[in-house]
Amino acid sequence: MANTALIKDMLDHAVHIGHKKQFWSAKMRNYIYGVQNHVHVFDLYKTADRLEEVKKALVDLTSKGKVALIVGTKLQTRDLTKSLAEETGNYYINNKWVPGLLTNFPTIKKRIAAYNKIEKDLETGVLDILTKKEKASKLKELDKLKKAYEGIKELKKTPDFILVIDGRYESLALQEARTLKIPAYALLGSTGDIDYCTDFIPCNVNSIKAIKFILDYLKSAIKRAKKTEGGVMGNNNTVQKLAPKGPVVPQEVPTEE
Repeated sequence: MANTALIKDMLDHAVHIGHKKQFWSAKMRNYIYGVQNHVHVFDLYKTADRLEEVKKALVDLTSKGKVALIVGTKLQTRDLTKSLAEETGNYYINNKWVPGLLTNFPTIKKRIAAYNKIEKDLETGVLDILTKKEKASKLKELDKLKKAYEGIKELKKTPDFILVIDGRYESLALQEARTLKIPAYALLGSTGDIDYCTDFIPCNVNSIKAIKFILDYLKSAIKRAKKTEGGVMGNNNTVQKLAPKGPVVPQEVPTEE
């Protein structure tokens, strides 16, 4: 039986809204129900199906002790990205994707080490013995490095998998993950490219309300999996695939947030 409560919740949080019909990817055709008010509308049953499949994958990886890199650099998703990573014990990038972060990790690792050293020198007072000009230069460098590497300052190797908020916007991250064969999961709008994802959730990637709903749904499952890390998930955590029923869409599409 389909999880109608989930469908209703997604509807209430505007998860079904895509982009304007003139901006879309044909690869997302199977997940789009139709057009209302010149906006593509997702088939919520298919969205729910993909959401459960992605959740199942993340739970499985997490319960095996795998570590994720969560990527969300759009201004409106930065806080959500950081919060999700910190609450689930994972790493994050929420300011700007550094080219080569995955494919050239040895070099990135040196930059992370430089960031950690300057931060430690600041905390221990080492910077205080420098001249005013030298200290200002170090602080400027620290600020730059912090924006790039704060969320991965303890990352010692490439992540086991990545979760991307808006795959089209974070296409570089997906491309690098694909090059290294790192599992990649993404939230995709109606303009998204499914080819770079291991799996994906077709949904509204423009609304904070919609994105937060999806991330909170995944977060609760990941946190439960963390508690059983290294073991097998119990029956209570079994993910049931939704029954294939007809799509649920509203009579009118709300304005995008």
